[in-house]
Amino acid sequence: MNRRYLILSPILIIAACHVAARVALRALGPWGWAPTVLLYWGLLGGAIALGREPGSLRRWTAPARGARGWTALALLVGLIPLPILLQNLHLLADPTILVAWLLFALINPWFEEFYWRGLLLDATAHWPAWAGAAYSTALFVAFHPLVAGVFSVANRDGAALAALLLMGAAWAAAYRRTGTLRWALASHVLVDLGNLAVPVFLGLYIPPHLG
Repeated sequence: MNRRYLILSPILIIAACHVAARVALRALGPWGWAPTVLLYWGLLGGAIALGREPGSLRRWTAPARGARGWTALALLVGLIPLPILLQNLHLLADPTILVAWLLFALINPWFEEFYWRGLLLDATAHWPAWAGAAYSTALFVAFHPLVAGVFSVANRDGAALAALLLMGAAWAAAYRRTGTLRWALASHVLVDLGNLAVPVFLGLYIPPHLG
């Protein structure tokens, strides 16, 4: 894939998923998040398949190099939403929601880290490091209110967006400093478990200050 198209691909993906989310919400209600996420993963996967360089997958999952502090930082931000999970375990009592929550948390980080961090940071490697990280992180954050936010007010919340900004920046910095996405992936799994992604999509969890 041409590097210019690759760099612009987040805008096209967000736009396509926003339209799909609105259509799915009308047709399926809160469960419209499921086909929207499948489309999102398909678009990310297609971009990864077409745009990655040879050996990228091996490099993205290689052991970390450099200071261990960066891997610790990546994991630390993954604990930010842990209190949400601990205070709302009752929302996972339904087996369907429990299974969907687990599957989402185990699958989503691979697509998002390989795309938002691996692919986009590699594509912008000729930019100043801060600029590539800022571009990737800003669009990663924007995806949440524009697509996930179609289904839930929690994904449009300023506090949640600030946390996403911190996480995206930390994961980008960890990738730049360690050369691997291994620890960003682990941290992202923790985040998707802790933030109760599926109950949020379904409107079962709304942050108390928004309730």
